[in-house]
Amino acid sequence: MDKANLELKHRCFKFPEIRDALREIGATKVATKKQKDYFFNLPRDARKNSPRLKLRIENKQQELIYYERPNFNKAKGAVADIKLYPVKDEQLLPFLKMALGVRAIVEKKREVWKLENTVFHLDNVKGVGGIFEIELQNHKKR
Repeated sequence: MDKANLELKHRCFKFPEIRDALREIGATKVATKKQKDYFFNLPRDARKNSPRLKLRIENKQQELIYYERPNFNKAKGAVADIKLYPVKDEQLLPFLKMALGVRAIVEKKREVWKLENTVFHLDNVKGVGGIFEIELQNHKKR
């Protein structure tokens, strides 16, 4: 599946206030998830946005996610071109570890809130803390 999202991410220490604001604008909490993302090493191309490849594991389900976007700058959003590929292969993680090497592992507990085509993530990231993400899904690129 191909899609383009516009994303904003910010460190956040006040999830209760964010939840109140989300309820006030009519957003609904749709899920709480535990996710573990394995980011793999990819060659960089200076002419392109930074390519990223990760394998997300959530409730024994796996999804391979490839995307290109610039690194986040303070107070700026980034458009990400995303390719999603659901997989059911127990050997994929060891294979990718061997072939590409793991750049980072990110574990988080994620609350997902939704309002129309906007998704809000309240992430408690292991070793990092709170991250609030606003994602405008299926954003039209200019």
